[in-house]
Amino acid sequence: MYKRFSVCFVIISFIAFTLYILLKKQSYKVIEIKSPTEIVVDFNKNNVADNDEIVELSEVFSFSTKPYNNTEILLKSLNITLEDALRLGYLAEKFANETLENKTVKVVHNKIIVDSKDYQQLLLDNGLGVKRKNPKLKKFLKTLEYARKLDLVIYNNKSQKYHKLTCKYGLLAHNSQIIFRTQVGKEAKPCKFCLSKKSKKSVENNFDYFSDDFIPDIKAPPMTLDLGYLKVFLSDMTRTAKPDNVCKSKMCQALVSEINSANESIDFAIYGYTKIPKLENALKQAMARGVNVRFVYDTNKNTNIYSDTFYLSKIIENNNFETSISIMHNKFFVIDKKVVFTGSANISNTDMSAFNSNCSLLIKSEQIANDFEKEFNQMYLGKFHSQKKKFSHCPININGTEIDYGFSLKDKTIQNKIIPLIDNAKNYVYIPTFILTHKELTDSLIKAHQRGVKVKIILDATNSHAKSHSKIKELRLAGIPVKTEVFAGKLHSKTILIDDTYTIVGSMNLSKSGESKNDENVVIIKNSQVTVFYKKFFEYLWTRIPNKWLKYSARAESPESIGSCRDGIDNDFGGKIDSQDDSCKIVKKKKSSKTAYKMKK
Repeated sequence: MYKRFSVCFVIISFIAFTLYILLKKQSYKVIEIKSPTEIVVDFNKNNVADNDEIVELSEVFSFSTKPYNNTEILLKSLNITLEDALRLGYLAEKFANETLENKTVKVVHNKIIVDSKDYQQLLLDNGLGVKRKNPKLKKFLKTLEYARKLDLVIYNNKSQKYHKLTCKYGLLAHNSQIIFRTQVGKEAKPCKFCLSKKSKKSVENNFDYFSDDFIPDIKAPPMTLDLGYLKVFLSDMTRTAKPDNVCKSKMCQALVSEINSANESIDFAIYGYTKIPKLENALKQAMARGVNVRFVYDTNKNTNIYSDTFYLSKIIENNNFETSISIMHNKFFVIDKKVVFTGSANISNTDMSAFNSNCSLLIKSEQIANDFEKEFNQMYLGKFHSQKKKFSHCPININGTEIDYGFSLKDKTIQNKIIPLIDNAKNYVYIPTFILTHKELTDSLIKAHQRGVKVKIILDATNSHAKSHSKIKELRLAGIPVKTEVFAGKLHSKTILIDDTYTIVGSMNLSKSGESKNDENVVIIKNSQVTVFYKKFFEYLWTRIPNKWLKYSARAESPESIGSCRDGIDNDFGGKIDSQDDSCKIVKKKKSSKTAYKMKK
């Protein structure tokens, strides 16, 4: 009897222990709370907040102290004021942090289970959430009544000023938080517009919360187009707060896949490199299985903004580099002399993580691969820039898609290929680009606008203030709508879209240096499906950027570019990062700063 009891006890203990281990493996840590209904759960247990780890509570509305896409709808449907929503947002965020911060949770059917309780139901039970379908408002109304009694203000940590909850200047502050009025320190000063007795007019009555400064949270279009022989990859910098090196973007994953499938050779030309373990390991494994791997890179007189370039050159000994004032700015791979991967994306953490916006192409064509191989071999043998020989190459037709291409500096691609296409444009020319300083290209765009072609341009903030080169003022004065992006990541693409017909993509910036000094490549695709696909993304970016930036030019590292003062990146290449940068220290007292200019009429 005793033996049987002992055996049963051992078996039950073993089963219990096994269940405990299994349940523990299914538990995940909460590593970020974006809002009360958007929780980042560390599914892959790498302690990094990846985009695909956000759990959204789709069955319930909640509140936030920051604007989001459903705020206006929620105010109207619940018949509450903006001030009510901000008070409820304060309570909801406080509850979410106290309930979930650094907790281990389970995720079941998109529901978060914390301490054996359904977090979504906890929000509802505390009146901090409302069901999307068949809402029951009894608990919500009770919480609303309590929230209205709270004496809350907006406190700006930079200026040390405090504001009413609906004050324009408080709501737009990038360094603000909502706190109890009793928590305001003695050094804090009241906002002279909303709290000063001398103020004659209440600014809150003249401010629309959903104004030109609000970033519309619209659904992003598809980022990948697969035609079999041609794949197009886009990346959206408006959704990525910080770069990482986990190779999470589709373009990075596609490149790694091609490297892993290589049998004979991998030749690549890159501007620079920062460590991306998945890509680096793929290259090492390729060499281990006998694939001949070679590469060329830029040094710009032994300095490179990408810190791990020389580290990679020690791993891959078959390499060569460029040392002159001009740069080797290519970003292309030729794999097994059959496949070409090219575009605007550097092999860096900022580009491969989708922190920056880029376009990359994967082209399956032996003829195109052969021409890119010819270009690579010249550089591998030490011939860069003017030392290279121009070789003839014609447009390739693949399944009805015409693909043309050019190599700087011998082909003069802007002058000989791009400007003629713009001169013949009938309907529109859309340009999302890092920089635009090319004079003849600018003249061509102005002429297109004058003959009725719809011209729209989005420029990266980094180069919008280059007074001696940027064409932004000239283009705006000519009546062409030009927006500067306002996000932490860069608009790094160098793309032109024409008439639902042509898509121009490459490493070449739209500048004289890009065309006539550097080593670059450009691909011109004649395919309606490709252009319409990219056009939807352009229109999405255009809508996401407030109309305010049609008149003003945002600075790359400042509160004007969302998240740029806390992303750990030197966004404007000024040598200082985040709070060390003077632009991030500036507290704006006027609508526009000294460096942001309005177009003169």
